[in-house]
Amino acid sequence: MSTHTLRNIISLFIIVSAASYNAYSQEYKLKSSYIGILPSVLFEPYDTIEAIEVNIVPFVYEYKFNRETGIQFRSIVNYRFYKLRNGISQIGGTLLINKYLTSLFKEDFFIIPVISGFCTYTFNQIDKINTSTVGIEPGVMFKVSNSFTINLNLQPGINYYHGSFSRKFIGTKNGFKPHFGVIFHMGYHF
Repeated sequence: MSTHTLRNIISLFIIVSAASYNAYSQEYKLKSSYIGILPSVLFEPYDTIEAIEVNIVPFVYEYKFNRETGIQFRSIVNYRFYKLRNGISQIGGTLLINKYLTSLFKEDFFIIPVISGFCTYTFNQIDKINTSTVGIEPGVMFKVSNSFTINLNLQPGINYYHGSFSRKFIGTKNGFKPHFGVIFHMGYHF
């Protein structure tokens, strides 16, 4: 997957979001912006050195176009803990288009199901690996109050490792490997 292809995927997400713009319902309690934290620990499937990586900038921002559609950005700045070489490893971000399934439950119910499409790009500056990931992210948003939510999602997808060095490093000829994550974040709507 080239940079041009990744740019096209991101552009498609933005166009789909813009096309679904609607005015907010006055009775809808959650606001249009969301800021949260996404604590994460990473164990890479190719990681034979038994390193652990922690996201040290676990920032999430979402803008909701309406009560059912939003665009979300998540930062990735991972710090690797390894006895031979500690340091910042992966840098990048994830872009999602969220579809909240608000019609499945009453409006004041504390659970809102969500399904998302996502794309992620990271550069691992320790291992010199470029990775793009695309997939879906089904989950639930728990409304703790009118402004605070907790989100739990699954993240099946596929990783693409750019360039021959990245492919050789992780041991794939075509550059593709499966991806799976469990995502947890919490934050405030304003």
